[in-house]
Amino acid sequence: MQGHTIGPLKKKANLSRIFSQIAERKAEVIGMSQEIIAEVQRMTLYQINQLSNLKKKFNDLSANLDQLEKELHASNPKKQFEEIYELVQELRLDMDLIVASGSADKDIRVWKDGETKVLKGHTSEVRSVALSKNREFMVSCGLDKTIRVWLLSTGEQIGVLQGHTNWVWSLAISKNDQFVVSAGMDKTIRVWDLASGTQTQLFKGHTGSIESVVISNKDEFLVSAGMDKTIRVWDLASGAQTEVLTGHKDWVRSVAISKKDEFLVSGSRDKTIRVWSLTSRIQLLVLEGHTNTVWSVAISRNDEFLVSGSEDNTIRVWSLASGHQTQILEGHTGGILSLHLSKNDNYLVSGGGAGAKLDHSVRLWNLATGEQTRLLEGHTNRVWSVYLA
Repeated sequence: MQGHTIGPLKKKANLSRIFSQIAERKAEVIGMSQEIIAEVQRMTLYQINQLSNLKKKFNDLSANLDQLEKELHASNPKKQFEEIYELVQELRLDMDLIVASGSADKDIRVWKDGETKVLKGHTSEVRSVALSKNREFMVSCGLDKTIRVWLLSTGEQIGVLQGHTNWVWSLAISKNDQFVVSAGMDKTIRVWDLASGTQTQLFKGHTGSIESVVISNKDEFLVSAGMDKTIRVWDLASGAQTEVLTGHKDWVRSVAISKKDEFLVSGSRDKTIRVWSLTSRIQLLVLEGHTNTVWSVAISRNDEFLVSGSEDNTIRVWSLASGHQTQILEGHTGGILSLHLSKNDNYLVSGGGAGAKLDHSVRLWNLATGEQTRLLEGHTNRVWSVYLA
């Protein structure tokens, strides 16, 4: 009996021990689980805090980027770059100006980089000079009835164009540098191919000597004026005269076309300057102020103002929109025969010589200040023509 009783008791004790061990292990597992959960929770909170901090930094950076983009957009870097580029170009132009002049002393003078070239070849007075757009060559004309072509770098004469039967007063080079137009006392306008040196067109219509001729900025038409008191518009493609503008009471000495080919300005011996619309072909303004012949006119590239030179010894600046006089430049001791503006409209060159008191000088003016910046001397007679490139 006793042996049978001990066996079950031992089994019960073993089971009790096993259950106890399981409970202990379970308690350990639970404890470890709680520690792991707590650790995980601590890690998760840390990571959440990290993510929260990162998110805040990201939002701050994003806001900063948005602000920078707004500031960048407001500052318009492209415009600023363009403005800086334009300033650099203007400075380059200011430092690299070429002044050319033609005189009754038969000489052409070219001033560049502090040096002067004297070009000789004409056998009589030089009445007009012009430089090519690429500044590689120049052309001139005069009372010897010729047009001459010169290499600017060396001053060498490389061509003589002949065909006019009387004095050649005026000329102009096309914007593509491929042809030149001339006009003069024989009442004709002639077009010359510069590559071959041949005359390609002949325009007739004026009843008096032609004092001035200019080519449109797109090389599509030309404008001429002269002693018959008229201004005439010619189509270069067909050779047809398309308009005759009247209004001046005396010889028309000079004409100029605006950059966009919208306006025409003329100066006359009647002492007035007139502004014309090239689209409607009507007279818009009559500018009065000069007290003697207006020999030369020029229009700014921005179409905002025009300049005029007169035998009254003054250069005047006018608003193209209103016609109001804004400046008077004085310094010449004689009348002004010729004017030309720089490409950036900052400078003006003038040539003297009209009137009883001869002025043989070439003068450079700063239009922003109205001051004369250079006095170029050397000619021994009146300066009929100046050009600034």
